[in-house]
Amino acid sequence: MSVIEDFAIRTLYGDTRDLVEVDLFTASSFGRAQVRASLDVDDLTTVAAPELVGLNVLEQRLFDDVVEEVAEDPNARFAFSLACAKAAASYIGLPLYQYLGGVFNVSTPSIVYGDSEVDTAFNVVAPAPRIDYSELATLSSLSTQVPLTGGLQYVEEGSWHVACGLSYRYVEIYKKEDINELLRIKEHMTEV
Repeated sequence: MSVIEDFAIRTLYGDTRDLVEVDLFTASSFGRAQVRASLDVDDLTTVAAPELVGLNVLEQRLFDDVVEEVAEDPNARFAFSLACAKAAASYIGLPLYQYLGGVFNVSTPSIVYGDSEVDTAFNVVAPAPRIDYSELATLSSLSTQVPLTGGLQYVEEGSWHVACGLSYRYVEIYKKEDINELLRIKEHMTEV
């Protein structure tokens, strides 16, 4: 079944900021998303989550519409939305980037690290371009506002899938290990 049965929401601790982690459960799939934010987890657990239980993870736009109504903070909206998409991708058996629209995608966004555009070996390709970054929001709203030269700032595991699936041009990372998800996606793309 692809109907949401429950959520687990918790605060975790990162290197520089607190993290909020959202686990979404259906009878046959699971989605987890983290965002760097200090949010009131009790409000998310008692107000937002109960409104989302019973929705179908395969109906992302409906889910995101409800999230827009029940979660005030954009970081919380993104975490719920991404957890939903991850659960739906898991349910269908696709990598998240393919579920989000990248089934035929064979290219990946460029990497911005520090003040440079780099390749996957961290060799400088060019100075960092001027990038219009998308604000965190639900995946439905991100999919309608992606500019051709747009960028996404790395948030958590799933950011590269979102960037590849929605055809972002750039992703800005902050630590070298933020590239690992991209390397796994590129490996998958060569296998398909």
